[in-house]
Amino acid sequence: MTISELDGRAIPHETRLPAIMDALSGLAPGESLVLIAPHHPAKLLQLLLSEFPGGFDFGPLECGPAAWRWQFTARDAALPRSVTGYLVWDHRRMENLLEETLAAAVAGRWDDAHLHASRYATALRRHADLEDEVLFPAYESACGGFGDGPTAHMRAEHVEVRAGIDRLLRAVNARDAGAVRDADETLRRVALEHHAKEEEILFPSIDDTFPQPELDALVQRLLMA
Repeated sequence: MTISELDGRAIPHETRLPAIMDALSGLAPGESLVLIAPHHPAKLLQLLLSEFPGGFDFGPLECGPAAWRWQFTARDAALPRSVTGYLVWDHRRMENLLEETLAAAVAGRWDDAHLHASRYATALRRHADLEDEVLFPAYESACGGFGDGPTAHMRAEHVEVRAGIDRLLRAVNARDAGAVRDADETLRRVALEHHAKEEEILFPSIDDTFPQPELDALVQRLLMA
């Protein structure tokens, strides 16, 4: 899947932020843009949340040191925010990156395979960290703690997911298409099944736990983490 890119590094500093905001505000719901920035775009992210509340889903593809790449997708701001909405969006973009990694490896396009695998790793590690450090503690606190409950099980699966990422990166770096296939199969078994359980059970339960203002604040914390 090809997404348009905007290289913010090529825009003069004094006009960079307005130009990027103009480009993003011109996206229709469902349309995406990848921004290349010379640093973490924290100011831009905060401005988007302030000026276009509920208007975008976003997450990183690359986190320096030479460039920061963030993917933005416009959404209908009239629709209520939810954990399900944001994190399912994140699931789908990660799954696309995994598919692109395998396709490039099978075709022998190793530079592309390395690029897609690196971006997949960045997105998935950040996603797991969001859940472990922000989402699950908020849910556990709201429910009075779970002990050995659903979030504990999800955390355990994150250990497997992170190991699967490392295996994929090693296979791509070795330019071993067979090993990439094996790593892909493992990640599909572990990560994609994990995603399905979250989407069908955990995320809807979290959305039902919080009143909308608290849910809005929780999603904003996830976006900015």
